[in-house]
Amino acid sequence: MYYFVIQLFKEEFLDDIMLALTTAGIDNGTVVDGVNMDNMMNQRIPLFAGLIPNSDQRSRYCKVISCIVEDKQRVKAFLQSLDDADIDFEKEGIGRIILIPAEEVIQGRE
Repeated sequence: MYYFVIQLFKEEFLDDIMLALTTAGIDNGTVVDGVNMDNMMNQRIPLFAGLIPNSDQRSRYCKVISCIVEDKQRVKAFLQSLDDADIDFEKEGIGRIILIPAEEVIQGRE
């Protein structure tokens, strides 16, 4: 079992990512609007604006998608769907994908 997290910085890819997740059988996740930490620092503590490299070029858009995935095969299917849609997370500025082994998941009934 795995905890699967996607940090997306490009709004134009959200629909394709949601479709790829569904196609791979990954559901019951959570989508949260977020703010990049750099942007938060720029707004709340402007003193740091000059210390953050390329801060004015970074996107203000951020979605965090998280879910529990039963096996790595679903993640591989998701990544293949992204590849088919020409979405490459290795390009700078698109986002991050994180997969963390989860030893145990405790959940109540819905």
